[in-house]
Formats: sequence, structure tokens, C-alpha cells
Amino acid sequence: MGYENRRENINTYLSKEIQKVGGWCIPQLWQSIWPLYKEIGDGPVGEIGVFEGKFLIGLCKTFGTTEANKAAAIDIFDLQEFNLDGAGVGKIDVLKSNLDAHHVGQNTLEYIQADSLTLRSREANNLIESIGFCKFFSVDGCHEVVHTVNDIEFAMSVTSNDGIIAIDDYTNPNWPGVQEAVARMYLMRDFPFIPLAVTCNKMLLCSYSYHSKFLKLLHSYVKEHHPDTRMKKVTRFGFETLTIIPNFQKWTDLA
Repeated sequence: MGYENRRENINTYLSKEIQKVGGWCIPQLWQSIWPLYKEIGDGPVGEIGVFEGKFLIGLCKTFGTTEANKAAAIDIFDLQEFNLDGAGVGKIDVLKSNLDAHHVGQNTLEYIQADSLTLRSREANNLIESIGFCKFFSVDGCHEVVHTVNDIEFAMSVTSNDGIIAIDDYTNPNWPGVQEAVARMYLMRDFPFIPLAVTCNKMLLCSYSYHSKFLKLLHSYVKEHHPDTRMKKVTRFGFETLTIIPNFQKWTDLA
């Protein structure tokens, strides 16, 4: 799919079709994802806590998911005894139905049914061997502190050095475990992925190596293409980051 067709396809999903998929995702998040994708390019994507696929479908459409460039869907699915925070009951049949409805082939995904606390280096190595290092990885599983820490560390182990990690519900007061998990991590030790931006209920992380480049890229892109979006540089855990607040009353396409 050519660049313009890709962009048009994503804009259509975000402006019209995303509401047909159960779950929680703010479409304006792509004001930040799109410029990062343009710099990173196609590649595998993954998510812990896919629910019905709302965010994952958007990522697949953005990063060019195909049989040769697969995505990973990690969820407890029917193992609901491990749904400790009751955040959402994901069902694999609903996910697959949504993938079909939005033209993302079921055979382009690796499905991993597991309690994310069981994900260790062996599972990380298996995933990398199967689909490669992820260009974008979403952490949206159980929001308890111990799960969030574990899931972020797993994401870091399977994400490429030029990739992005998104931590969901970072600004949601109903799930304080997410902020506590991030604070515990960055106040206690160093990590190869560091805070880049907070926008649309998510914290975005990137590798230390690309932080300066991605920060400038994101700032200049949003300033040029989305003038109604409020943006401020702030320090989080010792790192310069962006707070990005789109104008949710006005829809603007990706570019």
C-alpha cells in the first residue's frame, strides 16, 4: 500500500470506524504516532491487553502488518481468573471478528494467551524469533503495580532500539497503579527506554539513543500540522518530555 493510501486508510479508521470496536483509545493519539511512524517505518507491533483490538487494529494499519510483518496479540482472553483488576474481558473470537471487519488478516497476528506475569526472557526470545523486534509495543494489561512493571520491562526486551512503547492509562485517576509503577521504575534504577511524551491518556517511551531526535521531531511536527494542539516541554524523572493535549472538539487528519 502506498503512502497516501496508507494515510487515507488510517484516517478513515480513526475518524469513522474506530468507534465500532469495543475498548478505549483516543484517535488524536495519532497526532504523535504518525510522525514517529514516518521516521521508524514499517515493522512488527505488539500489545499486552488487546481487549477487542481497537488500538491494535490502528497500529496494524499504521505499521503495515502483513503475513511477512506480523503483530503480536497478548491477552489472558478466556483465562479470566487472572483478570485481577477487572479492566476488561477480552475474547479472542470478538478480536478476530473485528480484525476481519477492518481488513486486518487474522493470519497476520501471533496470538499469545497468557497471564503477563508468566512472560520471561524465554517468551521474549520466542516472540523475537517469531516476528522480530517490535517497532511499537503497547502495554495495556492488568493495571496493578506489579503487572505494569513486569509488562513494561517485557516490552523493553522485545522492542527495537528505534521503537516506541506506549503505557496506557498513565493519566487515568481510576488506575493509579500505572503511575506508581512508572515512578517506582524510574526513581529506583535506569532503563534503556525513557519517557518521551504524555498524550491522550498514554505515556510514550523511546530508547535513550533516539530520545533527542524523536523529541525534536515530535515537537516540530505537532507544532506545524496541529496548531490547535497544546504542547509543553516538561521534565519527568529527570528527562525532557512533551505534554501534548489535542483539541478534542476539532477533528484534524494525520497531516
